[in-house]
Amino acid sequence: DLKMFAEIRISWMLLFLITTANALKQLEEYGEISNSMIVIWVAQTLYTNACMKGEECIPTTWDIFHEKFGWMLIYWNSELPFLYALQSYYIYTNNISISTVGFIILLSVLSVAYYVWDTANSQKNRFRMQQRGTYIKRKWAYPQFEWGTLEDPKYMTTRAGSKLLVDGWWKVARKIHYTADLAMALVWAVCCGYESFIPYFYFCFFLTHLIHRVNRDTIRCKQKYGEDWDKYCEMVPYIFIPYIY
Repeated sequence: DLKMFAEIRISWMLLFLITTANALKQLEEYGEISNSMIVIWVAQTLYTNACMKGEECIPTTWDIFHEKFGWMLIYWNSELPFLYALQSYYIYTNNISISTVGFIILLSVLSVAYYVWDTANSQKNRFRMQQRGTYIKRKWAYPQFEWGTLEDPKYMTTRAGSKLLVDGWWKVARKIHYTADLAMALVWAVCCGYESFIPYFYFCFFLTHLIHRVNRDTIRCKQKYGEDWDKYCEMVPYIFIPYIY
């Protein structure tokens, strides 16, 4: 409960408020909200809303189920709303604006990445809830994508007793949700332009964090599932991007 409160209720809601405040401050000082600010506001509003409307999926995630509530999680949750707000603050202070073509491209990439990230996370965590008999459909939470819940999904039964999902996005790549998450993080940075490294810090930090987490998860799964993990990797050979890596 404490981890849930710290990770979702405080950090993401505070980020949304800071980003919105930066957008309103830009409007007050410059008379308009730039298209760069629109991109980052839409991106972070979608992310915050996803944490709220899909809150029932969070208890089965790595952060809550496996990660200790130690220095890393406490520090991350404490700095999240301020570090993640760097882009909107940078856009406001420098009144950054991008071309119309760039605006359309970034919103398109963001939309696709968000859809993959949202539905992939939903598929995985709702599959876990289905196996435990705890899944309850939340019709009022918006948006709920139809492909976010797999009906009669295919899975691999392991000798450890767990079931590994090999359907939906999870037959495409083992960490497809991380790929989509990184794509969104890159959109956050690119909408700020290319004159400073500051907006790209989060993307670089997040990339190294996810690589480290994937390595930890691979070691843990190999120890837990043994030969079954090797069979699973043969069924789903790619980690991030199908046919590439």
